[in-house]
Amino acid sequence: MYFKNISLRDWKAYTVANFDFPAPTSEKNIILVGAPNGFGKTSLFEAIVLGLFGRSGLPLVARSPFASDDKERLATSYKNFLEKALHRGAVEAGRTSCSVKMTFVDDDGQEIEIHRIWYFSDKGAFRPQDEEVRVYEGSTRRLVGPSPNEDADEIEWYRDFIAKRFLPYYLAAFFLFDGEQVSAFAEREMAVQVRSGIEGLLGIPVLRDLAADLRQYARVRRSEVNNVSDKTLERLELDIDTAQFQVNEKKQRLAELEPEHQTMKEQREKLTRELASFGVGSQAQFQEQFERLNRFEREIEEGRAQLEALLSQDIALALSGTKLRSVLKETLAGEIAREKWLAGRQQGDANLDRYLSAVEAALNLIQPDLMHTQKSSVLKVSRDAWETLWNPPPTNIAENVLHKYLNELDRIRISERLDELDQVGAPEIVDLLDRISATEEAHGRLQQEITKTEAIAPNVDKKRLELGAVNGRLQELDQEIGALRREIGVTDAEITKRNTELARLSGQWDQAKPNLRRASRALNAASMIDAIVSKAVPSQIAAIATAMTEAHKSMAHKKDLVERIEITEDCEVKLLSADGIDLRNFDLSAGEKQIFTQALISAVASVSQRSFPMVIDTPLGRLDVEHRKGVLQHLIRPDHQVILLSTNTEIVGEYREVVSDHVQKEFLIQFERVGDIGQSTVHEGYFRSPQVRAS
Repeated sequence: MYFKNISLRDWKAYTVANFDFPAPTSEKNIILVGAPNGFGKTSLFEAIVLGLFGRSGLPLVARSPFASDDKERLATSYKNFLEKALHRGAVEAGRTSCSVKMTFVDDDGQEIEIHRIWYFSDKGAFRPQDEEVRVYEGSTRRLVGPSPNEDADEIEWYRDFIAKRFLPYYLAAFFLFDGEQVSAFAEREMAVQVRSGIEGLLGIPVLRDLAADLRQYARVRRSEVNNVSDKTLERLELDIDTAQFQVNEKKQRLAELEPEHQTMKEQREKLTRELASFGVGSQAQFQEQFERLNRFEREIEEGRAQLEALLSQDIALALSGTKLRSVLKETLAGEIAREKWLAGRQQGDANLDRYLSAVEAALNLIQPDLMHTQKSSVLKVSRDAWETLWNPPPTNIAENVLHKYLNELDRIRISERLDELDQVGAPEIVDLLDRISATEEAHGRLQQEITKTEAIAPNVDKKRLELGAVNGRLQELDQEIGALRREIGVTDAEITKRNTELARLSGQWDQAKPNLRRASRALNAASMIDAIVSKAVPSQIAAIATAMTEAHKSMAHKKDLVERIEITEDCEVKLLSADGIDLRNFDLSAGEKQIFTQALISAVASVSQRSFPMVIDTPLGRLDVEHRKGVLQHLIRPDHQVILLSTNTEIVGEYREVVSDHVQKEFLIQFERVGDIGQSTVHEGYFRSPQVRAS
């Protein structure tokens, strides 16, 4: 497998950039991309990593502040990084997205394109739902994605697809890495490095996450209680099935529309570029106006979506009227009072006989003795007095309970929610309608301006008509797709809500033993995963040690110093000389430590048997001079593609000569500043001399 093309749009300092790569051969497999520091070399590396893996690839980005396994922190860091990645001039020009498109050729010669797009607000803000991934296969560009019947998050689906077809994110660090990160990794204990490498090779981080999820499931099951009717469960299940059927129909329609939608967008971009080629005067103005027009259309569509969301949720319930809500609150309050009254009466009735027995015993102690009729009268009066405690019933209780499926806490929560709805009113909708109206007016004025601009430039009428037709169809598709996605989103949210309620009620319906049995099974599965993890690492130690020995010998400056590398079941490492002496008993230089780490990376990549290209940013990193040639000579040995992103102080001069016979293609990234905005551009070629220094 190899990269055939990488295209960037509005990514960091690149407005538009294209890298075309030839197929590697057994003799030539090196691609050199040169750039002084700060010119955009690392930005290309980051685009490749995030274009492939999205948020999961962020830990591979050296300039990212993320350094933890916390999912919430990862999401925040990803958002912050992307907002800085959008080209500074893009938003000002009305372009509110950036993208990375990569075309691969797999081992069977089939082309596969991965296109990841990030969308932003007019102020450059990114939201997780504004990320889009598209994958196309073969010469017919068949769209690959989840089927309409799959209830899966698209980003997660593509992450799994890329993991199976290309490379899982937990193995990426052994194919896509920064020389600076290797230097930092080299400072860790060798045993820690080896264990981390083997665990990445086997996908153990994913297994650990699964075990944690199973234990969380067990905790939830143990906490469930029993108090619900099976009829309620049947009704919920029927509602969920009906809603899911509706969602599946909408998803099927969405899958039918999206290929045409993508084609129309590409056609619009093509026509816009062609219109821009007519000249920089009126046509440049037309292009800018058309981009603003698209932005206004997106704002109008987003405003309408917000309005629909409001009308389908709180506002719809708020408009039911205060009178109806007041009646419901009074009914719920009456039901609470009735249940309390009934509970008190039942408790009193349980003590009545004991009370009358105590009165009768007291009457027997009176002297002189009372007559039988007197005792009976006293007991009757006592019974009647006791009954007056509960009759007549209080005036504030309900005559009967309509909502038997609710307990007291549920009724209180519903009443509180109804009180909150009293705060929802017209101002929120009026403000939204005003914003939509203002945007529509601006949209109309801009259309009039475009009409005037179009008449100025020659040879534009035909393209304008084509663009108008494409834009019209695209607008229709946007509206239908947007409506479908909103409907799916609302219904999915309702399904999720009902599934949550079903899970809660199912837990109440189950008795304690089934709950404990499920929890026990989950814990047993988690324990099985622990056992697999503990046995998995030793299973790969021999293969890793052999591959490391070979890689280390090819890179080390003192090639006869380390005869072989041995690794124990506990991942303890021995660097053995020909005499069997462990060289770890002697101090290793920083360069020797980094060579060890490079050998581990190479070994994991080799043992994984993945043919994925290797992309290395700052490949020589902090390597000392004596080890640089060894690393380069090792990199030219694989028969798969290796892309080296080098500064003008690394692969130049004598180091350039080491790889010269194996270089297929060279690129040079240039940089210029226009005002306060930087601009990186890509050119074929390389550094002219090793004396060039970064500005």
